[in-house]
Amino acid sequence: MLRNLSKNAKITISVLFAFMGLCLICFTYFDSMKVKVFDNKNRSLVEQVVEFDEDAGQELSLSEDEEEAPVTAGNGRYDYIGYLKISEINLDKGFTSLDNPYNYVNYNVQLIKGSDMPNVKNGNLILAGHNGTSSVGYFNKLHTLNLGATAQVVYNNKTYTYKLVDIYNVVKDGTVEITRDPRVKTLTLITCTFQSNTEQTVFVFELINEG
Repeated sequence: MLRNLSKNAKITISVLFAFMGLCLICFTYFDSMKVKVFDNKNRSLVEQVVEFDEDAGQELSLSEDEEEAPVTAGNGRYDYIGYLKISEINLDKGFTSLDNPYNYVNYNVQLIKGSDMPNVKNGNLILAGHNGTSSVGYFNKLHTLNLGATAQVVYNNKTYTYKLVDIYNVVKDGTVEITRDPRVKTLTLITCTFQSNTEQTVFVFELINEG
């Protein structure tokens, strides 16, 4: 009788362990599905698609003197509304309003349609610039930045400081998908991917200080 009891106990324990294992597998599966659904939902909230094609756009007719000596803010032509500064790569360049004819990467850092100014709550300021070594390659050293690097935007006599939190590449097809946290103010910089003719790189900064 004791032998049968021991055998029954072993069967009970085996069934119990099998049941616990099945429960664990089910819990892991449903938990991973929950995380996946949450991630997809969260991602759908932070995606923004903007149009940007640095190979298309207006070309302004400039004289040789103007090309050799670009006009800067203060003389009434560019009329910069803000400045982008990244001391780590010696970048200090202004940007104009959207409707300014010089708001184009061949002349300045370009303000992209769909941008928010830095004073907009949880907004996203989007700027684009040329890579490379030409006179307008203002973003030629962006690829040297590492996560944690800082950038500043001066707008309306106020300085906004941002920290680099994400870097990723997208296919160069005339549009750029921006993924960011919609709960914070961000600065997004777009340029050609270093040593690539088919991709663009997106640098996402988040606000850490303003004043």
